[in-house]
Amino acid sequence: MLKKRLAALTVVVMTAGVIGYQALAEEEPKTIPQSKPEQQTAEIEKSPVKREGIKPIVHKEEEFVLLDSLQKKKAQYENELKIQEEGIVPARIKIPGMDIDTGVIPVGLLDNGEMQVPEETDITGWYDRGVKPGARGNAVIAGHVDSKEGPAIFFYLKDIEIGETITIFDENGKEKTFKVKAKESYKNEEAPIEKIFGSSSERNLNLITCTGTFNYDEHLYPDRLVIYTELVEEEENDPYPAPNAPGNVEYDLGSVSWHSVAEDDIIGYRVYKKEAEGKEFEHIASISSHERKNFYDENAEPGSSYYVASVNIAGKESEKSQIVQAD
Repeated sequence: MLKKRLAALTVVVMTAGVIGYQALAEEEPKTIPQSKPEQQTAEIEKSPVKREGIKPIVHKEEEFVLLDSLQKKKAQYENELKIQEEGIVPARIKIPGMDIDTGVIPVGLLDNGEMQVPEETDITGWYDRGVKPGARGNAVIAGHVDSKEGPAIFFYLKDIEIGETITIFDENGKEKTFKVKAKESYKNEEAPIEKIFGSSSERNLNLITCTGTFNYDEHLYPDRLVIYTELVEEEENDPYPAPNAPGNVEYDLGSVSWHSVAEDDIIGYRVYKKEAEGKEFEHIASISSHERKNFYDENAEPGSSYYVASVNIAGKESEKSQIVQAD
């Protein structure tokens, strides 16, 4: 018979202070002249008059203006980031090496302060007063080792190997995969509550069940088995890596132009400039992806250098394009 309650734990709730901020007043952007009509004769075309580019749209709240399709993609990406930070509410746990694939239900505390476990022996319980799997901290899932009828869901958990994977799914199929990094057995009264349930800068998932020799006099197992796991980083499957740099960058009489990048998650382009005697490039303009790929620099001088970088919905910037120089 399995003892249905785990060691008592103390839940410490930390309240984060909220730091206010003061919005900074924005300067009025410089007025950039609109494009002039194309010259009608070859003589005028060869004249030294500056040909002006397209004035970029002024964005007071956002750097780039997004069309509906990109706005939806950006919102989806931001939701993914939120899930990464907050974790997921577990609905199912799968451990391929243990042939475990079962449900997860939320559990809390009993009146005496001990953690609850599910009544059913073929499912597991997630401690819902702690963190969600995938969030920073120690998420905890517990399961029975056996019952009067025989082995329960975590009967073979003691045989799990270091490096094996455990995958948690939410009700929508979103998943988080963890890798076993350690397993320890403790006497009930000696289990390190803070290590198992406490705060952490890492994204951990700890599995708990009973172990040891069953005590028929007290009708309980004397020990607790804890499987410590850590989140497998998802950067290898990054859906939005840094984009490619723009091509065909040209300079002509104050205007910098380029070709768009053929990727459907590009939200805009940044134009950088270095003065003739300058040491560093500085960001001088932002052009949204649906605007004309052209920028006119009214302060262009001979010897100034320019390059353009593309930006995607994840805010990642490409490498520099080829550098062009003002005549």
